[in-house]
Amino acid sequence: MNRMDDTHKSILLGVGVAFLVGIVTFLFSTDTAQKKTKKVMRKHKAKKYINKLPGNKSKTRKFLDKLSDEDLRDLVGAGDMVDDIGDKFSHMGSDLKDYVHDKSKDTKKFMKKMK
Repeated sequence: MNRMDDTHKSILLGVGVAFLVGIVTFLFSTDTAQKKTKKVMRKHKAKKYINKLPGNKSKTRKFLDKLSDEDLRDLVGAGDMVDDIGDKFSHMGSDLKDYVHDKSKDTKKFMKKMK
């Protein structure tokens, strides 16, 4: 009998999860829900950028709350571009370091041959 109870529990849990997935899919498939979700995600991302900046965060957050969705998209896009540029410079610095290290080895080898 206990085994049957576990089976029933598993079936009910599976049906419940499927039901919740269906509701979430339905809610996020509508245009308004997608727009709201994107806006919330942009606002969250912008707040993360603001938390990294020095200064009065409460005034900045109030300003952020007044921004339109288009302004938030532009702000987050600019922040992403700055992050991408930083990543590119870090990769370039690493490549330059490797290049200089390789040339240093080549120079040492050449100097040993010259002796």
